[in-house]
Amino acid sequence: MRRLGSAVLLAAIAAIALRPSTHAQTRRPLTLVDLAELPRVLDPQLSPDGRTLVYTQSRTDWKTGRLVFHLWRQTVGGGPPIQLTFSENGEYPGFTRWSPDGSRLAFVRDNQIFLMPADGGEAHQLTRHGTPVGLPSWAPDGNAVYFLAPDAPTSEERERARARDDVYLYDETYRHRHVWKVVVSTGAEIQITQGEASELGYHLSADGKRLAIHRSTTSLVGDAYRSEIWLMDADGKNPRVLTHNNFEETGAEVSPDGTQVLFLAEANDRLEPYANSNLFLVPVAGGGLPHAAVPDFKYAIDAATWAPDGKSIYAVVNMGVHEEVFQIDVASHSAKQLTDGKHYIPATGSGWSFAPRAGLMAMQLDEPTRYGDVWTMPMSSTGGGAPTRITGVYDALERDFALPRQERVEWKSADRTAIEGLLVYPLDYREGTRYPLVVQLHGGPTESDKYGFGSGLLSNYVPVLAARGYAILRPNYRGSAGYGNAFYRDIIGGRYFKNMTDDVMTGVDALVKQGLADPDRLALSGWSAGGHLANKLITMTDRFKAASSGAGVANWLSMYGQTDTRANRTIWFGGTPWQKNAPIAAYWNNSPIKDVANARTPTLFFVGENDPRVPMPQSIEMYRALKSLDVPTHLYAAPRESHQWLEIRHLLFKANAELEWFEKYVRGRTYAWEQAP
Repeated sequence: MRRLGSAVLLAAIAAIALRPSTHAQTRRPLTLVDLAELPRVLDPQLSPDGRTLVYTQSRTDWKTGRLVFHLWRQTVGGGPPIQLTFSENGEYPGFTRWSPDGSRLAFVRDNQIFLMPADGGEAHQLTRHGTPVGLPSWAPDGNAVYFLAPDAPTSEERERARARDDVYLYDETYRHRHVWKVVVSTGAEIQITQGEASELGYHLSADGKRLAIHRSTTSLVGDAYRSEIWLMDADGKNPRVLTHNNFEETGAEVSPDGTQVLFLAEANDRLEPYANSNLFLVPVAGGGLPHAAVPDFKYAIDAATWAPDGKSIYAVVNMGVHEEVFQIDVASHSAKQLTDGKHYIPATGSGWSFAPRAGLMAMQLDEPTRYGDVWTMPMSSTGGGAPTRITGVYDALERDFALPRQERVEWKSADRTAIEGLLVYPLDYREGTRYPLVVQLHGGPTESDKYGFGSGLLSNYVPVLAARGYAILRPNYRGSAGYGNAFYRDIIGGRYFKNMTDDVMTGVDALVKQGLADPDRLALSGWSAGGHLANKLITMTDRFKAASSGAGVANWLSMYGQTDTRANRTIWFGGTPWQKNAPIAAYWNNSPIKDVANARTPTLFFVGENDPRVPMPQSIEMYRALKSLDVPTHLYAAPRESHQWLEIRHLLFKANAELEWFEKYVRGRTYAWEQAP
């Protein structure tokens, strides 16, 4: 633990000064193109016997501007990785599953399920569904594969589309999603769930007899809070609802003995919405209410799965700047931490898997010098053993490149609340030298920055900033996950920005006081909720010489009517803008546009043309306000992009534009753009 604002930190900074060694001098800094071309590893899947690992690995296709994923295989006991697939368009990451006997792999390519021998060979198409399929899951006997798919257009809808007579009902035109299964031997497809509801996810029990379903009234993102957990026979018969909540449930799994269902939800132990992600158990029989698996648990539980004996549950837990594996004892409602390190475990994106018969789990660990290699760890009734790294995808990254040091730091906010964050040192760090500081604000706001490279390699490009002599502060401000529910809920009730802004600025002050950050060379960046906060900060202070805001809010009132998600905003501000006695003041007082006349910071704005979450008009409002105030500004809009930008050339453009902006306004020098190969 390092606490800013103490003599201890001064000594610590001196001790960890990054002085070049002979070995370090042989390494070169990472560039933006290096980051763009760094492979992404996703969806590690262990074979049933635990001897073989299959995962998806990307390559960067500059011609199409996207990542292309293929399947790779690696023997857990050692040996070189082997590429299994080579299709032009690649395979969809996150949807690869072993057959129960370990002889075949099911995966998704071109929106359909394919099968191939587990040791490689020709793949053949299993489904020929009329709409894109996803979430394949084998029946335990290996005779069928379940999947999720949206309903197909009706013949009338297809005819209207052909005739260009296609005016539609806004927010009322959507496709319900249902569970299907395909018979492996014949390719026959059978619809399992029916009706005017949408399945957001499902889980087939270990014995193949029952399905746990996440069912919502529609497939719209904004209606996810209306979802409930349903249980039914594997053929869709005898459906019954297990929950009656006003929040979204995810990750439902039937226990091995069939008596309970676990699920995750952002609710507290009293089933009140808006809290750190929590693990609940609900009985299958008797109509009992869900209860927290570990009462008063401090941290956020991001993923969970049953141990083979059903007596415990393995969980990935967000502890602020790091994530760890825990084992939860069902009978005693207690939790035991199994791992401890400077890493992030992306389990919510299929970043872990299990081979119950072999007593082994596989997981990705995103570390400061390795971006998501796969590790295995034994499972047992008494806990896990030490993790062992299996893949070496990032050996060259660690060997050939100079990577910045990341340190956990802590400081006191204005109200004396302890705030945690990550400090990334410039590569050329020398004690006693002040450096330009970039403050990077995470999204959510219920995310939290963690050790490692993070999910957006080219979005935050921290190693490149450090290579160019910047220090980077990544604060986990009020509202972030992993610090308890009081911290998480601090932003509700009309006080969204009240402590957030203090949390950020006191972190900056602490680094300035310690002599690390140059108070005259400060920059600010954020995306989504980080963009909201960046927009607010530039209306409150002129200390930042440059800022970058991506997909940020301008006016919470207009935003409420534009966005595809409103449930959390209702909680944040104490009601809707159009209800009787609406909390208009809470919405308006927290809107950056209210005080934009105070803005003086040169600011870039970025937005996807098709962003439904923070639609383009929000960025336009901020841009036009700054433009009219003669504050240097540009607004960049990316065609085809949604809330999260995906096209590699767009991401490279954004990083180049930001670096040029920071170099000009923070350091007073020019910047040469990196070009795509």
